[in-house]
Amino acid sequence: MMGDTAGYCDIKKDATTGIGTEINTFLGQTVRVMEFARDGGALVLNPQATAMAMFDKQDIARRFECCEKSDVIMPAGLKDDPIGAIAYMLKVTSRKGGYNNLLKMMVIQTSLHKGKVSDDFLFQKEREEQARKAQEAK
Repeated sequence: MMGDTAGYCDIKKDATTGIGTEINTFLGQTVRVMEFARDGGALVLNPQATAMAMFDKQDIARRFECCEKSDVIMPAGLKDDPIGAIAYMLKVTSRKGGYNNLLKMMVIQTSLHKGKVSDDFLFQKEREEQARKAQEAK
């Protein structure tokens, strides 16, 4: 559905295929994808959310697909699963240490690096504490 987040991508600094307004505000930036094209291109919003543009596949350095609800980045498969999406959002927002915009940006960058939604690091401290408690119980 148009208007939803379909993912995020990095636009190359030397991109040449951009069609839209204020193309220079996209170059070298991580941007929100509104829709991925079948050929690998993307319809994107600039970081300030003041302009839209379309870029071909060759101008996208890295990308990942996701859905986003209430600023929580979730795997794209949860888009059509409202119960799963709510459970995922509760898991992320109720984690020890909370969830904020800085963590969201970290999830985006980690996911771009891996090519898919990756937020395992959010729960690393909790896993370490569980392992420590299990070790102490022995």
